Amino acid sequence: MSGDDTTPARLRVLIPKGLAALAGQSGIGEAIRHQRRAVEALGHEVVTSPFADYDVAHLNTPFPDTPLLAALSHLRGRPVMMWAHSTEEDFRDSFTGANRIAPWFRRWIAWIYRRGDAVVTPTQYARTLISRPRYKISRRIHVLSNGVDTGFFARRDGDRAALRDRLGLAPEAPVVMSVGIQMVRKGILEWVELARAMPEVTFVWYGRTDPRLITKDVAAAVASAPSNARFPGYVTPDVLREAYAGCDAFCFLTKEETEGIVLLEALACRAPVLLSDIPIYEEWLPDGEVVHKVPVPASSAVNGGSDQALRARRSAAQKIAERLRRLLDGDLADLSAAGRAAAEAVDMQEVAAQLQRIYDQEGVTPRRPR
Repeated sequence: MSGDDTTPARLRVLIPKGLAALAGQSGIGEAIRHQRRAVEALGHEVVTSPFADYDVAHLNTPFPDTPLLAALSHLRGRPVMMWAHSTEEDFRDSFTGANRIAPWFRRWIAWIYRRGDAVVTPTQYARTLISRPRYKISRRIHVLSNGVDTGFFARRDGDRAALRDRLGLAPEAPVVMSVGIQMVRKGILEWVELARAMPEVTFVWYGRTDPRLITKDVAAAVASAPSNARFPGYVTPDVLREAYAGCDAFCFLTKEETEGIVLLEALACRAPVLLSDIPIYEEWLPDGEVVHKVPVPASSAVNGGSDQALRARRSAAQKIAERLRRLLDGDLADLSAAGRAAAEAVDMQEVAAQLQRIYDQEGVTPRRPR
């Protein structure tokens, strides 16, 4: 450190483009953009070329160039901070063939994470997963939320009307939304059945998935979805913010996450949230205090084309519909203020301050005065 106790010495931070561009429309892509903002909020400089001069490397993806970039950084004497966004658990039930290769994927990402001089993961839950012996990580594992821009993601006058106008709906039409890649793990199979069970509500799923990666069960579910289920694809942040703020409920039926940036965005916009009752959110977002929760079935119960799987989807959708109707009818408590407070706790400014503390703990300093 240099200067006074409150002003960190200016660093040059490598956040490379490379194959990370392939993750641009995913949660990892959004996390990388947030990371850049946190670095710049501290007054540090982001560089994107691994051949430029830099003081520390931030590596984020499980792609093959990540271990190469780590090796290059170490050859140049630069420390590497490895972001652990993925686990074996959240890789399962994602893309075609994912479950078959999940154990190999875990070995791969564990090997990559061990290339770091420090590991950073977004939640305590994620740290618990990657701290297990089979990951063999001996470096310090820091917890740092991906964060949310609560200045941008906030409710504004006219959002409700603007959303319905955009969707071509009547002013009082009920709208329920979700965001994510179209995969079993995100709960899209139950989502489609939920729309079928509630034809009076418009369900909108934002997010795009490469058609080559979508499993056939998900593709079939989307293709056969009722007319009140809409899939606009990947949209701009402005459109997404309007949707969070203007919807009647954000229904997030995910079965596994390491954090969930879209959930933070919805909370920041004060959307009423109906959330999966899964371990990651048990203590962090208590049921009936910050969000309302609903049980979701395991992916193995609803995946596949069997009659049993279809019955499981429909049964789950009926139970979710009961809870969702109560939320839409105003029978459940308004938790929007608590949700907003939860988002503000991981605002980008707070994340930036925590990142600086991690730099300090790891002894990251400029290689020379600038």
